[in-house]
Amino acid sequence: MKWSLATLFWLLTYLAILVAVTGAMFWVRGNALAVYGTPEAQAEWDAWREDAKQLAEDSGPVKRRFPKSAQPPALVLMRDHFVACLGLALVLSTVLCGTLMLFVRGALTTRNPSSDRSHHRFV
Repeated sequence: MKWSLATLFWLLTYLAILVAVTGAMFWVRGNALAVYGTPEAQAEWDAWREDAKQLAEDSGPVKRRFPKSAQPPALVLMRDHFVACLGLALVLSTVLCGTLMLFVRGALTTRNPSSDRSHHRFV
């Protein structure tokens, strides 16, 4: 199988995107665990939950729901559901990269209409 230069370029670009998305997801996970995994962050979350509970009990123009999570949602997402987040990010990146590749290759591929005989059949 002979690889063209354009195909090699798109393959390397795709691999670079996957590496960048994976690295970014691990960086976001590390930051979320560092910021929201501390006792101070848990104390702030507990205080906010108490305030939200009081606001949910008050009668006002908008009914506020009480947050059921005992831990900050960003911490739970990045700690317990990281594999699903990473998988979805890689799938969406693949779809976006493939779509962009098709658009760019289609735009760069030119066809000479004067050499097409079917174009001139009514003239």
